[in-house]
Amino acid sequence: MDEKLRGCLAELIGTFVLVLFSAGAVCSYYLPSDYRPEVAGIAMAEGFTLAVMLTAILPVSWGCLNPALTLMLWVFKRLEGRQAFLLIFSQLVGAVLAGLVLRLLFSDAVLTSARMGTPHLKALLAVDPRTGEQGLALAGLLTGTAVEMVLTAVLAWAIFAALYNPRTPRLGGLLPGLAQAAIVVVGFHLTGGSANPALWFGPLVWQYTLPGWQQLAPLADHLAYWVGPIVGALVGAALYNAVLLQPDHGHAPGQR
Repeated sequence: MDEKLRGCLAELIGTFVLVLFSAGAVCSYYLPSDYRPEVAGIAMAEGFTLAVMLTAILPVSWGCLNPALTLMLWVFKRLEGRQAFLLIFSQLVGAVLAGLVLRLLFSDAVLTSARMGTPHLKALLAVDPRTGEQGLALAGLLTGTAVEMVLTAVLAWAIFAALYNPRTPRLGGLLPGLAQAAIVVVGFHLTGGSANPALWFGPLVWQYTLPGWQQLAPLADHLAYWVGPIVGALVGAALYNAVLLQPDHGHAPGQR
């Protein structure tokens, strides 16, 4: 099999599993059951899955199961442009397929309550004093975008430490997985702790198939989940390269 095709398939499968487990853990919270995974359980599901899947795919692909990180690696000349585009496309396809599985797996009531497991702005919603209804003000949207920027910058540091800094022990995807778990714990009640556009995009597509999807307003907070992770990844990478990564250590182990 062609190496580029192998990498694309690895990213598709890895992102599929990551989104399925991450959004699935959120949906499971809304099941009528005695056991409900709290934030720590959701963080563990997401962080552990990222660690395992990253470790599995790294021998064939460096896209990191995250469109924002893939774009970051292209900007910092770790990936070629065409390769980065194909990896991002594969990631988004994998995310959408995971959303389809969730749509078939859970009931409409659970998926509506969980918003398909899609990250969304929570504590940042404002209450209209006249109607008592929650809505998204500009300040909340900008704050959510800033939160996602900071969270993704931390993840970018973990990626560079794990993959590109030869002074860091080679631990596969463990460091990014731990970082993602911490990101979910900190950001869950604010933005959902996404730091990954694929985690938002895949389930969101299927929100439009739910009864009363208009009330969910799927795209109301989209800025936070595209701009936030992309800018955060670029800022985080720039800081890591400037502060911690030595100039002569610009390539990943085994990269030619």
